[in-house]
Amino acid sequence: MAGASAATAAGVTASQAGTITVNLLNNYISATGGNHLNADLTGDGQPDVMITNAAYRVVYRLTSSGVIFTSFNQYFATVDINEIRARAFFSNDYNYGIARLGSRHGTIYHSVGSASLTGSIPISFSDLHINGGALTKGFLEVTVSTPLPNLAKIQLNSFTYNARENVSDQGSSLALLAMGAGGVLALRRRRTAQRRS
Repeated sequence: MAGASAATAAGVTASQAGTITVNLLNNYISATGGNHLNADLTGDGQPDVMITNAAYRVVYRLTSSGVIFTSFNQYFATVDINEIRARAFFSNDYNYGIARLGSRHGTIYHSVGSASLTGSIPISFSDLHINGGALTKGFLEVTVSTPLPNLAKIQLNSFTYNARENVSDQGSSLALLAMGAGGVLALRRRRTAQRRS
């Protein structure tokens, strides 16, 4: 599971001295694409965020007016991340959609407005390979969108945290993590070998 989880990390960028941002890939739930949410953001096999009440669906409705049949579909995706609700809804009946993230929301009606939101959710996690295993606080960037082509999608984009400067081996660890999943696995193999010797 750790290998599969680590593969979700696309790379690391240092936006400021001591601040690390890890981009996530394919960590989402959508009405048409299913649930691909992974609570293990760091790849250590342990959940770093609490994901609950995840659900998605498409409701198909066919109506007729004489000999003309029209299909109206509704698309839903919802999840609670660290007890913050993210919800996406889109109906092609009136081209109406709602995106909600916590107390923020956006609507789209007949292609007017914006039903896409990006926000940050506070997180805290412990990973033996980050900050020496100390409790680390940060933010998870989430996008909730309903316009085409996504219809109803909630995407975990990246997470950001502050790296402690007194943790040994931090520089080479970040370089390996920046290489993606292969770098994470190489770092873990190297640390395991160091412990054995």
